[in-house]
Amino acid sequence: MSRLTTVLLALVLGCLLAAAPALAKEKKEKNTPDVTGVWKGTSDSVSMGKLGHGEPSDAPKFQHVAWTLTIDKQEGRTFTGSKTSARGKEIVVGVVDGAKLFLADDDGVTVGKLTSKHRMLLIYMEAGKESKVASTTLFIREGGEKEETPAGAPAQ
Repeated sequence: MSRLTTVLLALVLGCLLAAAPALAKEKKEKNTPDVTGVWKGTSDSVSMGKLGHGEPSDAPKFQHVAWTLTIDKQEGRTFTGSKTSARGKEIVVGVVDGAKLFLADDDGVTVGKLTSKHRMLLIYMEAGKESKVASTTLFIREGGEKEETPAGAPAQ
């Protein structure tokens, strides 16, 4: 192999190696699911204290709250929107990592996963002196295609 061929091969390989991280990032961004839209569900919760979205209680109480989660902006893996119940509304910010979801609101955090293109199962936790909440909600995207309940997810 001539010296010129070796140099050209080294330059091509160097360019490919330099471009690999950018190409990987672009591919990852393309694989990020779109979570924008209006999602609805009813929570299964146990809570106590001064609650913004449920009946206040001095002792743990089982409650079910209807929710609307509206994700109106998404940029790559980050998103923002609001969650609303009959008693109030909070701004949420979040990230999506593959099928995993992580959200924060005014007083708690949510973790969960997309179980299909139009369903997400979220678990909300709030721990404070004024209130405590542990909750799970299966959200279904409005306008999404009708799907069977995925294995491991509660039917609602």
